[in-house]
Amino acid sequence: MRLKGGDLEKFDVILPAGGRIDEHFARVALTPYKALINVQDSAIGYKVIDAVLSSQRVGRTVLIASQEVKEKLGGRCTSVLNDTGDLTKNISMGLQELKSLGNVSSRVLIVTTDLPYLETKVIDQFLDLCPDVDLAVPLISKAEYLERFPSATGTFAKLRDGEWTIGCAYLFKPDVFMKALPKIEQVVANRKSVPKLASILGLGFLWKVMTRAISVPEVVTKIEGVIGCKIAAVKNGPAELAFDVDDIPDYEYALRNK
Repeated sequence: MRLKGGDLEKFDVILPAGGRIDEHFARVALTPYKALINVQDSAIGYKVIDAVLSSQRVGRTVLIASQEVKEKLGGRCTSVLNDTGDLTKNISMGLQELKSLGNVSSRVLIVTTDLPYLETKVIDQFLDLCPDVDLAVPLISKAEYLERFPSATGTFAKLRDGEWTIGCAYLFKPDVFMKALPKIEQVVANRKSVPKLASILGLGFLWKVMTRAISVPEVVTKIEGVIGCKIAAVKNGPAELAFDVDDIPDYEYALRNK
């Protein structure tokens, strides 16, 4: 989006880098931190930060990480904060840091630091696709993902209108996010408990999801009602936003394929 006068809208960015991997994977990758895993001669987190900072659409950047990750990756970011171990708290803390630095951009971008194929053009493409809503997330179909990453593994939700995965970048309006945060924390905290999720989202909704009797627009509408904000599931987003390194097969794929 261009502002009056033709200038490109800029977005402040929060970079969560607290993700850890299991002990076996850590022995293989030689680090317990996702952001410090080396693929193609560079730490993934470094590649992500480089892609973000190279975009003309990016304003200030806040990295949230452990001490080791901060020491290795934090030098070029505007601010560097300590990881709390809780993603929602980290995001809230990142927003407070941006506010302390001055006016926060009208929308803030979150990008995780475990995306080995992230490039500046990928970030810009996603930003160009995002409508002016409270929260925009990239939605990638299984077909689109496998076209970009043949034979790669992935986790996809099977819905009535296809199989989908969500990318690891989120564009949101800060004030709306803070108001929705209690509900978001509630959903995140109970994401592995069907009974507790049912109490939040409704058993009928979960049943429709599990039986593929619901579509993407219906899921979006339900979640909007729960957290109280306008959401866009951005289709045709870059598949690179969905390839994160969670396990050894992901790691080996990223080593083999540029």
